Amino acid sequence: MGERFSSQFPAPVVIVGVATAKKKNIMTAAWVSTVSFDPPIVMVSISPRRYTHDLLLEAKEFTLSILTDQQRQLSTTAGVSSGRKSDKLKLDIFKTQEGKKVKAPLIMDSRAILECKLIKHFTVGDHTLFLGEVVNFTCDKSKSPLVLFNRKYYSLGDYLADYP
Repeated sequence: MGERFSSQFPAPVVIVGVATAKKKNIMTAAWVSTVSFDPPIVMVSISPRRYTHDLLLEAKEFTLSILTDQQRQLSTTAGVSSGRKSDKLKLDIFKTQEGKKVKAPLIMDSRAILECKLIKHFTVGDHTLFLGEVVNFTCDKSKSPLVLFNRKYYSLGDYLADYP
């Protein structure tokens, strides 16, 4: 039942970046959300089976790069191959740099980049929720975010109205 209902939530496509003293990795995630404005806290949900999971526990910091609708190949590549088997950051398609406030890699030319310090994590069902305080944030509002819905990529549609 999980995949059937979870695929019905439209979600931004995000690449999570993490770096320990010895290893760096990136992975695609769509289960990401704002948790608090003050202080600024975000959440990313990651399965313990993912290579990034334990690296994040060790590093205690991470980046979230919200991809543009022109970066779907980055999402697919980061999402279908494991950092256990290959170093995705060595692939030419990934243009990365270290964050300004964290050592984790971020994806250049993204719509938005959040640099986060891990403040708490806990298991919920078959995933771990990682809460991070945003310590640095940049956004290029001229770029449209990549959206995942029903296991398909979309760009944003027509503007309808402002939210009150």
